[in-house]
Amino acid sequence: MAQPLRRILELLALWHRRASSRTALRDLPSERLRDIGVMEMDAAREAARPFWEG
Repeated sequence: MAQPLRRILELLALWHRRASSRTALRDLPSERLRDIGVMEMDAAREAARPFWEG
């Protein structure tokens, strides 16, 4: 029973990290995106992806 629960918790943590990362990416100003070598269009596309998509 512990293993399935652990896998569920790990999946929830992964989804949370993805959602947080995509929100942070969405909120970066264009100057910061340029600093890290990301185009605005690419950042917007990644930020729009649902958290459950890898």
